[in-house]
Amino acid sequence: MRKQERDCHEAKASSKENKESISSAFLCPILEDNELKCPHNGRVKLKSNKGKSFKSQGIPMILESDLLNASIVGCTNNIAGVPTPCTLVSVILPSARAYKKYNDDYPIMQDLCVSGVLSDKGFPITCKPKNNTFKINAPNIKQRYCRISSFRI
Repeated sequence: MRKQERDCHEAKASSKENKESISSAFLCPILEDNELKCPHNGRVKLKSNKGKSFKSQGIPMILESDLLNASIVGCTNNIAGVPTPCTLVSVILPSARAYKKYNDDYPIMQDLCVSGVLSDKGFPITCKPKNNTFKINAPNIKQRYCRISSFRI
């Protein structure tokens, strides 16, 4: 009986290690040629400053300080007939960025943009995903596995 318990415990430990190793995701950061928009089709003007030394096929990476306060052009938002366009990126939550710093700043992840980057009017900024040569571990989206206990009726 002891051997069976030990084997079962080892199998569970191995299974847990396998789940942990496959639960981290690697995402692509935003580059200067990505398309970021507010919900009213306003486009974010991207210009890399601190991230220009990190390039994917010659295109520089956008870091948090590059995106914060970036201007938005072409927003058609109206409230009760009064034009109130989104004009700049004003909020970047920690959930939208990678944990590892590049040039003392954080890259912003394409797939996490919609939940953590907001315009000055409070609207989410979306990013059309586009592959690049960077693959950055994004522990914020690490999946949690929960154990469901089986029982007998």
